Amino acid sequence: MLRAPNTQKNAALGVAVLAAGGLLYARHVAWSHRAARAAVTLSASVARGDPVLRVPHAAGAITLDGDTDDPGWLRPPGPARTGAFLFDKDGKPARPYSEARIVWSGDYLYLALYASDEDIESHTDQPDAPIGLDDGFRVVFSQPGVEYAIEVTPRAVISDSIRRGGGDWDATWSSGAHASREIDGSINDPKNTDEEWAIELAVPFASIGMRGEPGENVGLSLSRCDAPKHVARVCTGWGNGAADRGRGRIVLE
Repeated sequence: MLRAPNTQKNAALGVAVLAAGGLLYARHVAWSHRAARAAVTLSASVARGDPVLRVPHAAGAITLDGDTDDPGWLRPPGPARTGAFLFDKDGKPARPYSEARIVWSGDYLYLALYASDEDIESHTDQPDAPIGLDDGFRVVFSQPGVEYAIEVTPRAVISDSIRRGGGDWDATWSSGAHASREIDGSINDPKNTDEEWAIELAVPFASIGMRGEPGENVGLSLSRCDAPKHVARVCTGWGNGAADRGRGRIVLE
């Protein structure tokens, strides 16, 4: 016996399909508008002479263990490099030395953050706790109308927040970033002379409004504050707009 078609069920299914299609289309339109604005911003950055890094796709695997001896860091063409961070006050190469290397692969942007440090200070041990005067890096990604901040200490403790429309920072936001550390020294022991510490940071593209596709670009500023022995606390950075250096951007290749 032939059954009569369930028109009510089919109609509901059709409505669901149309709704899903409409949502996907809305997301595509929003993404296209964001990409167009980002392209305009990149052109303006280049015209102003702002620092722009072209970030290669990793040519091998990366294991998040604090080291940068994985194929993804070592194989040609190698990572993009900021070079030495600069003093915020006068734009001169900073001491103690800091730099960042950047590649991307799959769903993640990878940053290797290096800090020369003779007295490593890190007291915060809980995620999203105030970092205070701890040593650390601050990484800020910017899209039109929104900024994403990720702070990481020598212990690889992450505190992250988001700011929309120039308002207050919202610490309830989670980037989903992962960090690992490599330390040559003794944390919180001023009697010893330390050498350095480094962080490998993996940031999900989705959390900073990106898809992880060649040609995408996003604003990026990096900063590090440190209190060397017998010297006042100093802050250095790349692409953070200090000393009229302009705001940084990265472009995925």
